[in-house]
Amino acid sequence: MPIKFLFLRRKTDARARRDAACTKDVRFSISPEARASVQPDGVVFLHLGSGSVFRSNRIGAGIWQGLLERERMDAIAANISREYEVPREQAERDVAGFIAELETEGFLARGMESR
Repeated sequence: MPIKFLFLRRKTDARARRDAACTKDVRFSISPEARASVQPDGVVFLHLGSGSVFRSNRIGAGIWQGLLERERMDAIAANISREYEVPREQAERDVAGFIAELETEGFLARGMESR
């Protein structure tokens, strides 16, 4: 099975605002079927239920680490903004989009008990 890549993609302003609005105050739980291996250059995700494998860069790994530590999206975005010296609004849009992608792929859920 090929590895799929999760990217922090640039989105249209409308889509980025929608993703940010959908995730801003939500805390996500990590799916029991999700496994992740954080590496120096990023993170590799495995979804046990589907067998899908995904890979992301160091920014994705930082977002994942924030989720593991049960940080709010705005705190994760603040860390990304500081570490990579990007405007806070851009970091918020990118984090929201990446979290939305993780949810779509089944790695995160709203209201699910985390392991």
